Amino acid sequence: MRGAGARFVALRARGFELDGGRVQRVLTDGAPVDVDAVVVAAGAHSRALASQLGADVPLETERGYHAMLAQPSVVPRIPVCAGEDKWFATPMEEGLRIAGTVELAGLDAAPDFRRAERMLEGAKRLLPSLTYASVERWMGHRPSLPDSLPVIGSAPRASNAWFAFGHGHVGLTGAPVTAEIVDALLAGTRPAVDPAPFSAQRFG
Repeated sequence: MRGAGARFVALRARGFELDGGRVQRVLTDGAPVDVDAVVVAAGAHSRALASQLGADVPLETERGYHAMLAQPSVVPRIPVCAGEDKWFATPMEEGLRIAGTVELAGLDAAPDFRRAERMLEGAKRLLPSLTYASVERWMGHRPSLPDSLPVIGSAPRASNAWFAFGHGHVGLTGAPVTAEIVDALLAGTRPAVDPAPFSAQRFG
């Protein structure tokens, strides 16, 4: 992307400077960034930015946890689900990942790694001979909406701003087709997938 002229700026977006119904600059925790167009694709952090562009979306974070086990003694050939507790044991290059569950606690609450510990205890029951060299615990935010559909499409207050967030548990799966839709919208062409069902305006 850099070879095609893209420039990456590692700053936190705080808001927008609008003029004439268009975003002129993105306000950050550093210097403002001049823009020709804006795509809000900030995952679980998208709600506040979308609100400034005229969309009140009921976005919530479904917090998930994982425990990554280095050098595990047992590695399933394929992902295995513990149906009673709703977590997965997944073979990875880094080791065995024990991951899942949903916690509704917002963006600001500290991680509750007891959840990762409970999954790890379950993994030892599922795989009784499991040992490992070390464990790394992690918590992440799934950006989710009440109807389980993402928000993709134009922003109400700015003609050069679009949304692409809220894919819940299927962000990696939904990313390619979402990128194709937004690319078409930016280019002013008709997307292969109708974005109307994913409009932010569906929430009123």
